Amino acid sequence: MNELDWVEFLKRRFKEIGDDCGVVKKGDWFYLFTNDLFVENIHFKKGKITLKNLGRRAIARAISDIVACGGVPEFVSISIGISKDFRGKALKKIVEGIYNFCKEYKLKVVGGDTSSSPFFFLDVFCLGKAKKVVLRSKAKEEDYIFLSGPLGRLKFSQVPYIRVREVQSLLKKYKVNAMIDISDGFFLDMYRLLKESRKGVLIYRENLPIRRWRELLRGEDYELIFVVDKSEDIERLKKKYFLVGRIKNEKFGYKIKKKDTIEDIPLEGYLHF
Repeated sequence: MNELDWVEFLKRRFKEIGDDCGVVKKGDWFYLFTNDLFVENIHFKKGKITLKNLGRRAIARAISDIVACGGVPEFVSISIGISKDFRGKALKKIVEGIYNFCKEYKLKVVGGDTSSSPFFFLDVFCLGKAKKVVLRSKAKEEDYIFLSGPLGRLKFSQVPYIRVREVQSLLKKYKVNAMIDISDGFFLDMYRLLKESRKGVLIYRENLPIRRWRELLRGEDYELIFVVDKSEDIERLKKKYFLVGRIKNEKFGYKIKKKDTIEDIPLEGYLHF
């Protein structure tokens, strides 16, 4: 059983699972909930990232899920597993990184927990809200597929820029039917969106903002794949973002156009197991 099989098993047991966030509607607002783990030797290695950036990146990963559902992140709760290699000054630098990132994105830290651990990890719970929620499951045939930015430019030691303001502006101006953030590679996360929407896709190879093919497979980019309704005038949108494909019916499959040929897309990306 790999990670995809595990998620499918959970979705059969818990019907509400399926998007980047849990979603609860109360009054005029949708409240968005998400959890994200950042684990030593899985998501980062000691010495390969500064301690401050370690703290910043852990929070960035969590709030990206909120933004991918059309929301604005507001509150975080952070649980920390502390190993013998991450104590004293090291731990203070990590917390300083968390503090600075939360200040930059106007997040309030409202709680958490602490435990000793044989390895270091951060478990970040985030709460946000949205007037309109954007799910993975609402893409429609012939909708336009956009990327919010180039892929493969961010080093694992760096902190991703999370497009909170851009998404809010986008949702005010355009009908966005579906969205997902790229945490496990473009192809794998695109597949997840299509599976929830029960659709196929045609990706345009020449439009992909990459330098090398492998940049489509690596995770941790945290750019957004967003699907704009086919009725929209997208000329202005194409000047700011990358039009990379169209949604097709499910029977069309999962394909990419390379010059004069159309090929099946390999289901590749980052899986935790």
